Amino acid sequence: MKSLSKGLKMAELEHFFQILQKKIGSSLRMHPWTTAQLNSSNIRLMSRKNLGEKLLDQILPLFEVSEELTRFAGLQPLYDGINLLDPVYCRKDEVLRMLEKCTGLDDSQREQLTSAVMVFMDIVKKTDLNPMQLKSIKTLSLWWKIYPDLKPWYALKWLWQQGIAVPHSQSGYRAWRRFSHESNSESAKNANLHPKKWLEICEEQNVFGTAFEADRLAAAFSGEGRHAGLAGVCGNLPDCNNCELSLECHWYATNGNSENMAIEERIQRNKISTADIPELMKWLLSSNPEEAKALQNSLNAEAPLKDWSRERLRELENQQPLDSNLILRLKALKEMCRNYGIEKLKPKDQFNSSREIFNHFHQQLENQKQEQFIIVLLDNKHRYLAEEDVTKGILNKSLVHPREVFASAIEHRAAALICIHNHPSGDPEPSQEDFRITERLVEVGKLVGIPVLDHVIVGGDNYTSFADKGLL
Repeated sequence: MKSLSKGLKMAELEHFFQILQKKIGSSLRMHPWTTAQLNSSNIRLMSRKNLGEKLLDQILPLFEVSEELTRFAGLQPLYDGINLLDPVYCRKDEVLRMLEKCTGLDDSQREQLTSAVMVFMDIVKKTDLNPMQLKSIKTLSLWWKIYPDLKPWYALKWLWQQGIAVPHSQSGYRAWRRFSHESNSESAKNANLHPKKWLEICEEQNVFGTAFEADRLAAAFSGEGRHAGLAGVCGNLPDCNNCELSLECHWYATNGNSENMAIEERIQRNKISTADIPELMKWLLSSNPEEAKALQNSLNAEAPLKDWSRERLRELENQQPLDSNLILRLKALKEMCRNYGIEKLKPKDQFNSSREIFNHFHQQLENQKQEQFIIVLLDNKHRYLAEEDVTKGILNKSLVHPREVFASAIEHRAAALICIHNHPSGDPEPSQEDFRITERLVEVGKLVGIPVLDHVIVGGDNYTSFADKGLL
């Protein structure tokens, strides 16, 4: 294998994996998700027919072949022919004649698919579908020829889906680049680089048993392993404040502080401060004349922000060219204003009435299309500790389970809690299910010593307080 150059020392290469294993990897490493879970006997039984058909299913969309063309409609000669070709004596003109029998393909697609089929036959000839040979760097270079442009990441993922333990996570590579030496701007570019370097990095590290295992842990760290119990702190928007690797991360050193972020990223992260207002306004007002005119014609002078319903945004969007940034700006502005309309509570703050609870959550909940259940955790003096989203969707006793409610309360050592949820219908009157849920939570609260002080239902511009009505 070609070794890494450009002065990258082995110690630097492995440092990321060493720290990852030390800080957060020990528990995840034992999770079934990180192991290959492969059966080599199944791989050896993989037929060329099966592999060829699956390959076509994957690469045809990449060549922008219409979804209306299937193995039974238009592409039958291709699907039949790829299984009849002799990999040892396969000729380009033979493949081209086969593709000429297919309906719905243009000349460019025929040429591209001809090259892809020839490369596939070369792989079959050189490997005999031996799994160890299939995942070698030399053979993988052939796979990458099948996929146009920067699509080899798809090839790697597809091979993994066929049961071949090959590193394939683009996001894992991005996390390594961030941690090792890349700036934010460079990291974004390198996220689309060829995966060959990532394969070399995973193969040359010696912290884990296999390159595949190293890849999966890096992928989990970067956001692909949420179902395995890892938060994915190094995703598209890195959560540096909750990352245990931040103190040793090169990216965080130069890009992790909010003052170094681009204004768009600060908006996404809800990190806008008073000092950012001039830059924010410059960004919001930097639309072209056509966008400015469209915005002016669409604004309601009396209520310009509240008037922006989803329907209005969709209507305005349909009037704009495809490359217009106006809709993004409007959505960012609306979201920012909504967030600023919500007073951020600090530890030790207090709610003195149900009206104050309503005022705090009103703007957050009034336009939600689904019911959202929130709990506010309080200390022994009924001062604010934290708030948690318990569930979102149709509320019932099974979704709003006391276990989920009081687990968070116990974790924060709360002495009491308040429940809040919304009615998308706009009617704040409690339903029978609301009464049953509240009754159950109150009973459990008495048993664990964390009383439920109130349950506030937000509906439109009004609310109902169980405590005010003496329903607790």
